[in-house]
Amino acid sequence: MKACLVGVSQEESQAVAPILHFLGIEVVLDPQQDELVDFFVVGSLVDVTQLSLPLPSIWLQAHDESDSDSTVWCCPIPWRQEQIMPILNRLAESPNMPRAQGVNLNVYVRHLESLLIRHALSSSNGVVSQAANLLQIQRTTLIEKMRRYRIDKSEF
Repeated sequence: MKACLVGVSQEESQAVAPILHFLGIEVVLDPQQDELVDFFVVGSLVDVTQLSLPLPSIWLQAHDESDSDSTVWCCPIPWRQEQIMPILNRLAESPNMPRAQGVNLNVYVRHLESLLIRHALSSSNGVVSQAANLLQIQRTTLIEKMRRYRIDKSEF
């Protein structure tokens, strides 16, 4: 899993990043355009009432739960395992399908394309030409897409 930290102060980052790392969640501070994350961690430097995020999010500040969405959790720091684990379990169990509140189709298609490329490379043991045949695209096109998504064939 990957988490993107948004509007997080240095103190919040120092409190949250080690916990996420311990739980095996990669922390992304400044995602690139085609980098995919599973959820956001929103800090105190952002007004959460003005924020609309396309993915589930954990807010580090207390917030009125009356208008809360099912994909938004308020979990102020310091985090305790019994507080954060149910949230992370729900995130891990949630299907990777478009969310009810809307979807950025470009991001979703790039994510799906990246998954298909990884699966083809895994099936072909990292042999790019075989993976390209499985995907029914040219080898050079696959290499271009691998660069775009930062996929290294040595991972497979």
